[in-house]
Amino acid sequence: MKVKGAILTVLLVVMVDLLSGCWNQRELNKIAIVMAMGVDKVEQTDNYRVSFQVVNPGAVASGQTGGGDGAGEMPVTVFTSTGRTLLEAIRKSSQRVPRELFFSHMQLLVIGEDLAKSGVTELFDYFDRGHEVRLTTKVIVTRGTKAESILKILTPMEKIPANGLAGEMDMSEKLWSENINNTIDDVIKTFVTEGKNPIISGAAIIGNTKEGFKKTEQSSPPTLMETRGVAIFKDGKLSRWVDGHAARGILLVRNKVKSTLVVLKPTGNKEVDIDILRSLTDVRTEIKAGIPLIHIRIRQEGQLGGIAYPLDLSKSKELVKLQKEWSKVTNKEVKEAVKVAQSAKSDILGIGEGMKRSNPKEWKGLKKEWNETFAKAKVYVTVDSIIRRTGMRTKPYLSDLEE
Repeated sequence: MKVKGAILTVLLVVMVDLLSGCWNQRELNKIAIVMAMGVDKVEQTDNYRVSFQVVNPGAVASGQTGGGDGAGEMPVTVFTSTGRTLLEAIRKSSQRVPRELFFSHMQLLVIGEDLAKSGVTELFDYFDRGHEVRLTTKVIVTRGTKAESILKILTPMEKIPANGLAGEMDMSEKLWSENINNTIDDVIKTFVTEGKNPIISGAAIIGNTKEGFKKTEQSSPPTLMETRGVAIFKDGKLSRWVDGHAARGILLVRNKVKSTLVVLKPTGNKEVDIDILRSLTDVRTEIKAGIPLIHIRIRQEGQLGGIAYPLDLSKSKELVKLQKEWSKVTNKEVKEAVKVAQSAKSDILGIGEGMKRSNPKEWKGLKKEWNETFAKAKVYVTVDSIIRRTGMRTKPYLSDLEE
């Protein structure tokens, strides 16, 4: 027993010496925490211009943030560098950044519109291969501006702008459903999935622009960021932008709608708000005479949000009318989305993915020219709508006012 105890003691001592400990530790005062990265294309070249939104820990911790005229330190600093490859541009930033860039807390990858139009397939190899940037980082494409410009805008409710824009993406997808909350991993998976093209949300600058607030003599309007529409990609390149109801139609087909608001006009000039509680989409495909037939069926449930005219909801026929009108509006939105996808010859709806599963033999002959074949496919849309709740009362007070 003594011999065994001695051997065990020796082994424990040796194992302690072999422990690596904190061999790769990095002190907080030696790193620069990157919250967002922007990637643009250098004009008339194939080089990358990379921007990093780096946290100023002293300003964020103290809360003394602001811009100019002694208002305090800025909460973030934006550094930029250029390179022939993404990694070269990142490494060259060491010439300007006094600390080592730390990407593990990065919330957002912002892709410039010009770069997106030229192609982004090769861009994502760095993120897929590297170990520092998390694949759960959100991805967004700029509209009418550069990624660097987006990163330089401060947000009014969040000290760190990257958190503000990431929050906008979350809220917009959750409550409005006209943009999609894609991550780096989602985009990469779409690139390698047969019969599916990616869509990525857009981000625009509003405020001191032609599209934004109008200037007044009393004060200058704020400059803000907003999520706006989705970018359609084909062959890894930005093909076109889709906004409004067509964008929502795309998300409906892809079964990505969590909640949104639909405004009906059953009487022609008075509105009724329908708050969607849940939506489920079933897409089935078949081949007849070499032409794909696509059957899209949507089942949605909602509640009344507001009525602008007297309507007695105690009568079931009134609810039935609203449900039919709601189905009609949704059907129109979905068909508009299908029309956009087919005109762009880009299967952003993921129909090909379903075709591969349901018709594997036919898919082998269709996949090479699928986008062109998809553009000729016949699409049938069926919508079933149910209003589950009418609110706290069935007869609005507007009825009493008219009496």
